[in-house]
Order: sequence, then structure tokens, then C-alpha cells
Amino acid sequence: MISKNFILFALIASFFFIGYIFQNYLMGIIVGGILAIATRPIYDILMRKSNFSYKKSLISIFLTLCLFLFVFLPLIYFVGLSYQFIPSINADQSMQYIKNLVGYLKSLPEPFDIFQESINAILGEFDILNVDITMVKSLLNNIAQFFWKINGIIYQFFLILFFYFLFNIYGYKLFILATRLLPMIKKFKRTLFNELSNTISSVFFGTIFSMITQGVAFGLFLYITTDYDAFYFGMAAGFMTAIPIVGTYLIAFPIAIVELLNQNYLFSIIIVLFTIVIMSGLIDNLLRLVFMKYINKKFSLHYSLTELFILLAMLAGIGVFGGWGIIIAPAILSLCVGLINIYIKSHISNTSYKDKKLKT
Repeated sequence: MISKNFILFALIASFFFIGYIFQNYLMGIIVGGILAIATRPIYDILMRKSNFSYKKSLISIFLTLCLFLFVFLPLIYFVGLSYQFIPSINADQSMQYIKNLVGYLKSLPEPFDIFQESINAILGEFDILNVDITMVKSLLNNIAQFFWKINGIIYQFFLILFFYFLFNIYGYKLFILATRLLPMIKKFKRTLFNELSNTISSVFFGTIFSMITQGVAFGLFLYITTDYDAFYFGMAAGFMTAIPIVGTYLIAFPIAIVELLNQNYLFSIIIVLFTIVIMSGLIDNLLRLVFMKYINKKFSLHYSLTELFILLAMLAGIGVFGGWGIIIAPAILSLCVGLINIYIKSHISNTSYKDKKLKT
């Protein structure tokens, strides 16, 4: 008879060596799996409404193509545009903007002059005015090289798409196998999976909605009001929106500062107001909530995490995992919350059982 301890040790050792062998692909596997879980509600609806042959494979191909066309292809295109756009920035003009900004910050108008002492201390510490033009050019080149490095790891996107496709086809079988290894009753396994999948789906759909709507809104605003490259900056605003809380302002505020330095004071204020009222207020805090309420009702997405904890998890995840932390961190947090809920329910069940046993 084989010892259970030996089987457990062999199983852990096997998982360790499998992780070691596939360590270069772990991020692709994890992200592909999480994206498959996020889009599972759409997959289930398509499976129920389809009655043709090989529907599992065809639906998986369809979802993979949609993910590529609407998420990865725009990102690849944006990175390529950024690599071409950043080196074309005039370093002399950028240096002049920096000097004008420093001059403006050194003589703040009322009532902002209460911050003058602190700002002067910061400016004196960094000594921005003594920055050489060569340094500005070097900085722009480094930023361009950064985008080129991102462009150079596009193969990871296709790796993620490949594993996403596989998880769509074999995900249910892998889920059944994984649940058999968990030492808990079927009801708790379903609770854990629902908490994980519902949270990830909610984060995914909410993020995609914000990226599309805010990107389109900002692009149309620039197209109507300025001669900026509305398409490029609209895409930039859309992708930056994925960063919680501050993402909306990372594109709009620099443009507002440039307009301020060009003495277009009214338009600078209009950009700030449009960002705060329309993009952050109307779209992010109102329309997104209405959309999420519809999605949660449509797909029956119920989860324990509040919006605040999800936002904090996304911010923390970006610092640890990079851009993919937007979906990885909420998945880890929802898994933790699901385990806590299972522990509480099992503890209550055991306590109730013991109380009944004592009474009898």
C-alpha cells in the first residue's frame, strides 16, 4: 500500500518542477487563465445558444479573436505610435516649457501663494533650470526605448492569447481536476469559484468599459477643440484609464499644463473641467456604475469585495505585477476573501453540529 504522505510529497515536488520548467511562461499562463475566467459568462451564454458541431473550439477561437482585436491589437498599435511619436518631440521646445513652468511655479498667484515656500524648496532641491538640453534629449530617447522594449515583448501577448484559447477549451476539465484536489465539500468549492470568477469578470468588464468610453470621449473632445492628434491621445487616455483613480489625469493634465504655458488659460481650464466633470465624474463614477449594475444583473455576478478594496488591490497589483496586476491582484484578493468566507461558514456549521450533538 502506498503511503499518503509519500503521494502528497511527490505531488508537491511535481508541481514545483513543473513550475520550474514553465517559469518563463508562468505570467502568460496566469493571465490567460484569469482572462478565461473573466470572459466565462460570455462563453457560457454562447455555449447555451449554439447548437453546431465543434462549438467549443469555434467559440474559443471567436473569443480569442475578439480579445486580440479589441484589447491587444490597439495596445500594440499604440505602443508603435508612441515609439514613433516621442522621438519627434522637439527637445528645445520641451526645455522652454520646463523653464516657463518653473517660472510660473516660482510666482504663484493668490490664493495659491500659500504653497510658494514648499514649492520653492522642491525646485531648489531638484535644480530644474540647470538641466542640460542633452539630458532632455536623452530622457526622450530613453522613453522611446522603453516603448520599444514593450513592443519587443509582443510575443508575450500572443502567448497569453494561446493560453487563453486553451483555457477556454479545457478550462472546465482543469476546474474539475483542481476541485477534486481541494479538501472541502462541493458547496464550498462552488462558493470559492463563484467569488473568484464573479470578481474577476466584474473588474474586467468595468475596466474595458472605462477604457473605451473615456478614450473615445477624450479623443472626440480633442478632435473638436484642438489640432492635437486626437486619435493618439484618445488611445493614450483610454489605456491610462485602466490605472485606478489617477489614470484619467495622466494624459489630460499635461496637455492642460502645456496650454497654460502657451497662455491659453481658458482652454486649459476647459480641459481640466472636462476631465473632472465628464471623464472622471460622469463616465467613471456614474455611467460605469450603471453599466456594472446591468452586467452584474445580466450575468448574475455576486461577490463580497467592495469597490474600494478592488481599487486598492488594482493599485497594489500594478506596483507588483505591472499592468497585469490590474486583474491579477483582485483575483488573489477575491480568492483570499472566498477562503475566509468558507472558513467562517464551515466553523459555524461545525459549531451548530456540536451544539446539536450536545443537546441530544
